[in-house]
Formats: sequence, C-alpha cells, structure tokens
Amino acid sequence: MKHRSAFTFVAVLALVVASACTANAATPTPALIAPASGANVTTPVAISWSAVTDPAGITAYNWEVSTSSTFGNIVLHNSVSGQTTQDTVSGLANGTYFWRVQAVNNSFVQSAWSAGRSFTITGTGAGALSAPNLLPTKGYSTFHPFEVMVFNWSPVPGAASYVLQFSKDPSFPVATTGQFDNIPNTTFSFSTPDEGSYFARVHAVAGNGLAGAPSNSISYTVFFSNPLPAPPSPLSPTSNTTLTLPITITWTDVPNPQPSGYELQIAKDAGFKTIESDEPQLNSASRTEISLTAGQKFWRARSAQGDSSATTAAVTNWSASGSFTVIEAPAAPVSLVALSNPLFSGNATNVQLQLSTAASASGSVISLTSSDPSAFSVPATVTMPANTAWMQFPIQAGQVTSSTPVTVTAKLNSGTATLNLTVLPPSIKSIQVSPATISGGATASALITLNGQAPAGGAAVNLSSSSPAAIAPAVATVQAGNSSVTVPIPTNSVSASTLANITATWNGASAKSQLTIAPQDQPATITLSPSTVSGTTGSFATVTMAAPSSIDQIFQITNSNPNVVRVANSVLIPAGRTAGGVNITNSIVNTQTLVTISVSGGGVTRSATLTINPTAAATTLSLEVTAGGRSGERIVSSPAGVNTPTGSSTVAQFAPGSVITLSVASGRDAIWSGACSSNNARSKTCKFTLTGNSIVTANVQ
Repeated sequence: MKHRSAFTFVAVLALVVASACTANAATPTPALIAPASGANVTTPVAISWSAVTDPAGITAYNWEVSTSSTFGNIVLHNSVSGQTTQDTVSGLANGTYFWRVQAVNNSFVQSAWSAGRSFTITGTGAGALSAPNLLPTKGYSTFHPFEVMVFNWSPVPGAASYVLQFSKDPSFPVATTGQFDNIPNTTFSFSTPDEGSYFARVHAVAGNGLAGAPSNSISYTVFFSNPLPAPPSPLSPTSNTTLTLPITITWTDVPNPQPSGYELQIAKDAGFKTIESDEPQLNSASRTEISLTAGQKFWRARSAQGDSSATTAAVTNWSASGSFTVIEAPAAPVSLVALSNPLFSGNATNVQLQLSTAASASGSVISLTSSDPSAFSVPATVTMPANTAWMQFPIQAGQVTSSTPVTVTAKLNSGTATLNLTVLPPSIKSIQVSPATISGGATASALITLNGQAPAGGAAVNLSSSSPAAIAPAVATVQAGNSSVTVPIPTNSVSASTLANITATWNGASAKSQLTIAPQDQPATITLSPSTVSGTTGSFATVTMAAPSSIDQIFQITNSNPNVVRVANSVLIPAGRTAGGVNITNSIVNTQTLVTISVSGGGVTRSATLTINPTAAATTLSLEVTAGGRSGERIVSSPAGVNTPTGSSTVAQFAPGSVITLSVASGRDAIWSGACSSNNARSKTCKFTLTGNSIVTANVQ
C-alpha cells in the first residue's frame, strides 16, 4: 500500500492533469524568484515565483524538486492554488537540489516548465525538526513476501507524527516510493507481496505538516528464497511431567514473530503420527490447553514467516519436542468461574467449568448445588461432552433486596470445585437525555437504564428536573424483567439558553443527565404539495426557516380536522438545514373539505390549507358488437379498458367526464347506436364524453 504524506505535497488536481495534458505555449511560464540560483539554505526552504495571467484564468501552480538538473529523478512535488505564488519545501537531506515551476490554467492546460534553479541544503533552520535514528529491522533484514517487518526509530522532540518511506531506489524518487503517513508512535509494521531489495527511512512531521530531515537509510530484502530463521525452542512442559488440566505450553520466540504466526501440535506419540490437537495462527509463544485426554503427550511448535513461493507458506522447521502426561486419575472439577462477578439481579453470566482431565467416552455428569437457589439457581447437573475437559453454561441471577453471597459447588467422582459470587439488588445505572441540546418547546427523550432487571411489580423510578424549562414526569416505570425504559421530556420556550439537570432516583441510587434548552427559532413558511387532493392520495408538508440553526429545530404541527387528516405532531429541521417535512394522509370525503395545517415555534404560527375533493363514483360503459354473422370484428377504446369481440359485450368503468373513442378494429364500416347514435352512419369511429351509464352498440357492415 502506498501513501503520500503532507510534507511531500502531492498535487491533488494539477499534478494529475499534468500527466494527462501536454504543455501549451499559450499559457505563460512563471519566473523563479527565490531562493537565488545556487543559494545555500537551511531546511525548510521557502520558494516563490512570479504570478502569470491567462485568458482562461490560472487554477494552480505545480512545482518539482529533483536531485538532477535534467529533472530525471523527482524527489518532491506539489501543487498550490492559482492565487498562491509561494510554498515551503521540507524533508530534504543535506545536498544540492534543482527546482522548477509551471502554471496550469482553468482549462487544465499547463505552461512549459520554468528553467531550473539549484539550491544547496546545508543544515536545518531554527525550529526545524531533527532527524530520527532508524534502527535495523527487527530480527533480521532478509524477509519473505507477506512477512510482517517491524521498524523502530528514535523519538524526535516536537514531532506530531512520523512518515515511513520505502523504495527500491536509494534516492527515494516520488514515482516509486511507498509511504505510510500519520504514524503516531516510533514503531510501525507492514508486509509487502513484492520481491526486491529495499531501502527505508523515516521523517518526523510537525503539527504544521512540515517534515524534518530524513533519518539514516537502512536496507532489507524481500525474496521467496531468503533463508528462514531457526525454529522456536520448547520451554515447558518437558521431561514428561504428570499434570492436570489446564496445562500451559510455552516456547521461545523466533527473531521476528508474526501476528497469528505460531502453530502448536500435540500428539499421542513421539513420531507425531497421531495428532490430538493442531492449533495454527497463535499470536504468542504460549498456549493453555483446556481439553486433552489422559496419557502421555508430545508437543512441538513452529513459526510461519510469510511465503516461500506464490503458493507455499514459509515456515520454520518444527521445534524439538517436549512431553508431559495428563493425569490418568478419574476426571474431577478443577475450577468453577463466573465471567461476571458480582452479578446484578436478573442478569445472566456464563459459568466456566474445568476438569482435571477429559471426560470419559460417554461424557461425565457433574452435579451442581447453590447455597442460595433464590439468588442464584443452578441446574442439578451438567454433562461434560465426551473427551472434553472444559465447558461453559449460562446462569441467570434471581432477585435480591440486598447484597447476597452465594457459593456454587461442582462435584464429580471424588473431586469438588467451588465458585463464590455475590448477587446485588438492581439499581439505577444511568439516565441519558437525547438530544443533549434541544430547542425550547420541543420534546427530548430520556433513556433510563438499570443495573440488572426490574423486580416483580416493576421499578418506579422517580424523576426530577432542576429547571421548569424541562418537564420530567414524576415517575417512570421499568417493567418487571426489563432493564430500561424511555420517557419523553417536554420543554418550554426559553428566551436564553437554559441548562436542566434531569435526575433519576430508585432503590437508594441516582443518576443524572444534562439537557440544554435553547431559544426556539421561528418557522418561515409551510407549503403543501399538492395542496388539493382527492381520494386518499395524501400530501407532503414542507416547513422552512429563514436561516439554518446550529441545533436541530423541532416545530409543533397541528391540523384543524384530525378526523380527516393525519399528520405527525412535530417536524424536524436538522442542524445546518433550512427545511424539513412530514407526510400527510387523508380519508375519503363526500363533500369538498378544507383542512388547515399549522406549524408553530418561537411564538409564531404559519398555516396552509389542504383542499380535499370528494372522489366521483365510476360510470359504467357497456359495449356490444353485432356483425350479421361476420367474425373477428372488435371494438377497441381509448382510454384502455374495453376490448370487445363480435357477438359479446363488455362492461368497463370510467370516471365521469372521460372522453371515449371507439373504433372497429378491422377497418370495416360500422353503424353506431346508443351514446354514439348522433354519429354519421357507417363511421368507423365514435367519440363522446361519458356523462352517465351508457350502452353502445355497433353493427358492422
């Protein structure tokens, strides 16, 4: 992955187009101003050039810095806006460099590059960051593709972040240098799939984005064929020690440990032909085994170090083997652990049970008892699966009124293990009012959360507000078995920003949340689209303000006829916006009905009228075709809805006032009657306005 840091000044726009467009002599070339040609300077270096004009306007200036007067090796470049004729160059080591500038017009046509100038960096200026000291890579310098490499360097006083660069070219040209920016610490790790010989260096970067001098450069290689490190060495257990589960196995780190890089094998034989456990992708040089069968075991470990080919992992040899014996005695409980302890009433926790060795081939039944089943009830037994020595199961605490100690005992064969835990009564955990700042007159909400679950009968939480601007309900009830409830917090209009503390108290504990009530803005307009409807088509109300607010504005919505119109009782205009809206639904009416939709806020009410027209009943049109024995004749209509073959009739419904056009599909002449009787005989078409139920007959000639 390649990144570009702030100090290298990558052009976001102009340098991109520079590679896509050719130079155009019509765009003037800037002249270099400072530093003077051949000047000795300290880093960072201020550069400047003359402004140019172009009929299309100047959008940007590009500049480049190179180690060569031919600019064949660009080490820095940047683009600045067309109103800027200066920039700062930083992050250069001591030495001689060449720089030049070009202009880019608003049509993205570049001028020719200016003539190059040289300057020589002789050191760092006052306040400039010093160079870090980049240490050799961790472990070694010969890596494999996808092997994670660790880089460390010395801290630089005043550095806000660091940039790590890597390149196959020791001069670190811009075009082929990879880079990681904004590194907060003095260490960084990454891998690459690309083979090659590499160089790396680090820059410290100040808060203003200017980089200090580069660190020393170190080299390393990445090749599939690079040598592998020695395998890890076993630490413990060794010498066939007899142990009970759980058993922790440890080994030495390899020189360059990899994330998820270790693999552990445990076998029943020294030749590792019968593998009982194979555990790859381990992050550390240790592993605690919780389920193994009884008997002698042999173990070994190895490490993955990237890839040795495009399809093969690069892994070390296996370590020498260690050995131990899992006790042959009948399995017995070793430990009983609750993941949550203490536990609030009604809450659940997982209880973990560890045996000294794996259960038998048919499984093992472990008996459980609780010293206080009302506070912490456990099942009479749990069954450990066959050939397994560890399990967990959930237990829910009961309701208590005071802190209650409980002892849980697990028994199997002649062994026991105990768990001591405490069950606490439920209490107030928190109250969170949202939003934290609201306009006066709008309604906030308060989420009240308990530690544990409410007892039978529920938890009646007392609420209070420190200000009359926020109206907290006297009581909020958390239903039995629940752990939270949400209640509305209405607010009143205020003339100045007002802080209200909302306090929740129950069962001897309390919690507090702050709500800021700000003066409410005023709605400017309310418009309805459409403002006239029929049937149940509904409408949409848009509410606007004269200017955006820094907080959400919630205005109240009312309507003059709730039996006919349904609309939300408030509308939100989000912070930074000037408009919000709500949907309006309406019922069918028998007579034209006018409904006033109003929005109120900040002492102002704006209104709009919604006109609801009755829906007209449909009118029936019946058609019949006669053809004196002819077949295949058909009447078609516009609007669609009628398609009548010879010798049949069709009934269709249209709205009153529909304009109906009928024609004979075959093109034969037709004599119309009924609604079309006024048409000339033998006319092939008939057009009329439907005013009531009609019957039309066509006799095809």
